[in-house]
Amino acid sequence: MPAARIDTKQLIDEHPFSPYQVCIFLMCFAIATLDGFDSIMIGAAVPGMLATLKLQPVAIGWIFTLQALGVIAGAIVLGPLADRIGRKHMLIAATLIFGFFSLLIAYSTTFTEIAIYRALSGVGLGGAVPSALAFGCEYAPQRMRATVTTGIWLALPLGGMLSGFTGIWLIPHYGWTILFMVGGIVPLIVAALAYMLLPESLSYLSERGTDQAQMRRIAVRIAPELGNQPDAQFYSSEEKAPGVPVARLFTDGRAVSTLLLWAVFFLSFFIMIFFVSWAPTLLTKLGATPQQASGTLVAWNIGSMLATLIIGRLIDKTGYFRVLPWAFIVIALAVWVLGALVTQSYLIVAFLIAVVGFFVGGSNSGLMALAATSYPVSLRSTGVGWAYGVGGRVGAMVGPMLGGVLLQSGWSAGEICYVMGLPVLLGSGVLWLLKRETERRNQGGTASVAPSVVPAE
Repeated sequence: MPAARIDTKQLIDEHPFSPYQVCIFLMCFAIATLDGFDSIMIGAAVPGMLATLKLQPVAIGWIFTLQALGVIAGAIVLGPLADRIGRKHMLIAATLIFGFFSLLIAYSTTFTEIAIYRALSGVGLGGAVPSALAFGCEYAPQRMRATVTTGIWLALPLGGMLSGFTGIWLIPHYGWTILFMVGGIVPLIVAALAYMLLPESLSYLSERGTDQAQMRRIAVRIAPELGNQPDAQFYSSEEKAPGVPVARLFTDGRAVSTLLLWAVFFLSFFIMIFFVSWAPTLLTKLGATPQQASGTLVAWNIGSMLATLIIGRLIDKTGYFRVLPWAFIVIALAVWVLGALVTQSYLIVAFLIAVVGFFVGGSNSGLMALAATSYPVSLRSTGVGWAYGVGGRVGAMVGPMLGGVLLQSGWSAGEICYVMGLPVLLGSGVLWLLKRETERRNQGGTASVAPSVVPAE
């Protein structure tokens, strides 16, 4: 009797989400949490750095810029490497990079050292998120992919909140360097655990088809009954994409969808980082206390995390394009209402910011899930990395810059909110175009955004 041939994609899709897959998800979640912690912790360290190192605010601005450039470089360089050398190896390497260089910052005494190490840690931060999302996506059955992917994305704001609380508890006793010690040592420990505990992506292995023994060991952990089929052969039915991964984002009918995906990432991160960067300042100018201004970020993060828990499941049930375009419309309306009521009581403003955070955070997590499911296995980390790096992180740089220009030009908080609602409304339009492009490519039989996982409602 010939050996059974088992499609690894079908294997994962047709079996329950096993404890083994839960452990993989939790490890990806832990690394994403550390990514969020390390990304935000420098904000809590700034006052101490200014005082002890005698730095000027403009120097801190350069450190933020270099970190952002490092994140972009990591997202667009390490993502394609993950598609070549494997998800596990790249996820561990990225974690080691941001952990190691964060630890070096704790022992730095000059602006030059901090700037260089922060840029290099940014490379690791930019590479960790795409690899974690691709890894988690590939071990999730299709019916749960948006839930799992948005669940991993939830770890980033959680890590940011943990960073803030850690700063409150530890900086008064140990100084600003303690954040970088924690943000350096813990990722190194988690990277070692990931090396010991994580398997390679089953989809990645089967797409290459070279290590049947390793695939069998993983498959039996997901479907124990396969232990009775020692001769089974594993393969992948997913599309293979030979050639240079980045170039393949623009071939086989993917070019328009890729550019539209980048555009909506740009607009979504534009508004998210604008609010995170400038909302406290805008409220302070209106007379809010520093505690109230900081409290708006807590409201934002709470709204963002609640949405991430809800929207992933909603997308799995109804489809990306029945959720995300309408979420962008609600964001625009909420931002405009905020502009009209920004001079009202602090509680009203905090509530509206929480509403904006709810839909922005949920939409961003949905977009990350969309990117992770929009490309075949051989392009998945590349597709997520470039959408996150070229689209999202560039938008994350432009949003705060525009906010600063408008504030310096004397615009009121209300006027700025009216302007900032327009890019979000444009994002809804881009998503409708992406929906139409998906329908067109699906009808033509060529995948741009993967037809099996992106419903063209």
